[in-house]
Amino acid sequence: MKAPLSARVDASSLLPAALAGESAADVAARTIPFGTGVALVGDLFEITAETDETVVFSGDPRLDYVGAGLADGEIRVEGSVGAGAGASMSGGRLVISGDAGDGLAAGLTGGRIEVFGSAGKNVGGPRPGERQGMRGGVVSVAGRVGDGLGARLRGGLILVGGDAGAGAADGLLAGTLAVAGRLGPGAGRGMKRGSILVSSAPEALAPGFAEAGPQDFVALKLLARRVPELAALFGGILSGRAVRLVGNRLAGGEGEILVLS
Repeated sequence: MKAPLSARVDASSLLPAALAGESAADVAARTIPFGTGVALVGDLFEITAETDETVVFSGDPRLDYVGAGLADGEIRVEGSVGAGAGASMSGGRLVISGDAGDGLAAGLTGGRIEVFGSAGKNVGGPRPGERQGMRGGVVSVAGRVGDGLGARLRGGLILVGGDAGAGAADGLLAGTLAVAGRLGPGAGRGMKRGSILVSSAPEALAPGFAEAGPQDFVALKLLARRVPELAALFGGILSGRAVRLVGNRLAGGEGEILVLS
């Protein structure tokens, strides 16, 4: 980045497959949306061409849609990004060393996203105008996330190392949310199926959940072996024992919230 951005930038066209084989001069001559107009990539970034298939950005909170639509290859961001990072990804890997804005992994169907900071609202939720949220892939956020985590989730795995804001798992149909911190109020409204793993009892779930008591879950141990980062999120081991909350019964749901022992 030549200087902090003075307007929002849509970086969705700067994908490894799109830039493959181009010289630094070719990339510099590309135009991208900038504020209400367009700008040359070379006016915003110093560009160095390398031989691998990874695109590396310096970050900025106004740099939106980084990795949106990524199908293969890798994108790394040294710093933070704005809204829509990794939206509609179907493959590949996106690594963000700082924070991510709202709409991280919206509509994700595959691939892997790793955020070493925190993230905004609607992680893994639907894109604007769409009815389904994330449907596959893995998202890992080391810090906290905002409201609306996993709204209308249809598949995949989201790992959150910190707290989650209000209204998580609204309309969740399939997939897994794992939250090592506190789960905000109103979680599970309209939840039909799927799983939420938490380390402490939620303070204020949406109405409609019934406690089924402590149980032993062999599947948890197997899942921890298959997904080591899930076990790492909860201290490196899953005992397989948890208190199970079933719901949301008001929506005819049979999803589960597992409070891990």
